[in-house]
Amino acid sequence: MIKQKKTALMKATDLLANQEQSSAVLRRKLLVRKYDAAEVDEAIEKLKKYNYLDDEETCRRQFEIFYSEGKLSIRQIVIKLIQRGFDKDFIEQLIPEDSEEHELVAAEKLLAKKFTQENFDRAKAWQFLSSRGFDGEIISSVIERFLQ
Repeated sequence: MIKQKKTALMKATDLLANQEQSSAVLRRKLLVRKYDAAEVDEAIEKLKKYNYLDDEETCRRQFEIFYSEGKLSIRQIVIKLIQRGFDKDFIEQLIPEDSEEHELVAAEKLLAKKFTQENFDRAKAWQFLSSRGFDGEIISSVIERFLQ
């Protein structure tokens, strides 16, 4: 029995059933699978028309998930969402006013999880938080709080 190749729309639907994606990532995945660009564009437009694909809503949901987990700095969240194909300007509109407080809380959680008073090394803590996307002011503040 000959297996027929799925259409771009069918494959796009399968991919979306497994994981929410931006239209840019979905387009890239379909093109890698050797679908015709016109067919891919048509499939994406159809998915948008029927509200199966909504970049803004998907981006908003993913931002809220990352933000509420408190494991990433705002900078890391923005980078992660850009890598997932979302628009940087839209992502930056999602950043709430209390983002500095969020940064402090997230950095404190990470520091407390990684270090104890006995094994604390200021340089390693600085490097650890810096690699997680926190800026120097936040890192200094969190390290001082941790040492008190």
